[in-house]
Amino acid sequence: MLSPCLIVDDHEMIRDTIGLMAQALGIKSVITAEDGAEAISKAYHEAPNLIITDLQMDPIDGLEMLRLMRSGRYHLRHDTPIIILTANASQAVISECIRYDVDAFMVKPVKKQDLENRVKQLSKQTKAKKPPTFYFEMYQSDPAKSTEFEHNGVIVFTEEEQQKIKGITEPQNEAQPHLTPKEPSIAPPKEESKDRKFIRWQEKYTVGHQSLDESNKQLLSIINDTYEAIAYHHEDETKTDFETLAQRFRDYIDSHFQLEEDILEARAYPKYKAHAAIHQRLARQAQYVLLQCQADPELYRSEFFKFLRYWWIHHVVREDTQYRDFLLQGP
Repeated sequence: MLSPCLIVDDHEMIRDTIGLMAQALGIKSVITAEDGAEAISKAYHEAPNLIITDLQMDPIDGLEMLRLMRSGRYHLRHDTPIIILTANASQAVISECIRYDVDAFMVKPVKKQDLENRVKQLSKQTKAKKPPTFYFEMYQSDPAKSTEFEHNGVIVFTEEEQQKIKGITEPQNEAQPHLTPKEPSIAPPKEESKDRKFIRWQEKYTVGHQSLDESNKQLLSIINDTYEAIAYHHEDETKTDFETLAQRFRDYIDSHFQLEEDILEARAYPKYKAHAAIHQRLARQAQYVLLQCQADPELYRSEFFKFLRYWWIHHVVREDTQYRDFLLQGP
């Protein structure tokens, strides 16, 4: 499915190493290019189904190549899955890549497990692309302004939500033994403790449907496991943990939203359309945060964990529980 694969880097050894890794993962055909200019030519002639490219190259770098591809320039296939290799990339560059719907990031030096994770991710589902005219209009207005909280013209977090996130993430009174939706806290690690839950399930979190509650408990498990990875593991032990947790979160989003929307639509929930629209927005937010973390894995400890807490408190506790009484009334 992802073969042939075009690998673009100005270092031959890196190209060859990633190529061997890709072939070991079942990608039979590997094409290489040493810069963006050569890559564009090979993308036109070879029509790869996956592109893995470095950012820093001359005369055309990885970001410019991404923008050209997405804009459909030179009759290039605009929706080809593209993975960007990063090494100390700035937030501005990462944001620009996300604006042009990069499919994934990998941090250099690339490890086989990281490549395997990305290939599995893209084999399962690639990021939806807009028509090439959308990207071409952005390309013509070069440079299109963006911020770390903006994605394709949609504000990921409003200022009001930023304040809510700030309140969520600020440490609360450490003496509080349990979390509430209004006062989450992160207690200092206690190695002797056997109960390392960051948030404990309580009946007040129920949304009035057993299957949805069980699904939300999966999210709670992801939050608690992320907390444990941050608080109790050494840094060199947590990278794979975070990759796994991120994939679990993607799977949760796909399955939970589908389940929830099917139930609410079948029960003719009056605010179904508005709730489904919230899901679409949250999915965009999650995609943005997860891509940021791929580009800079240190962000799993901050942005990813912050976003999980935001999701639980702002969406599950404050949004989803609004339909609890409706579902409890029965069909």
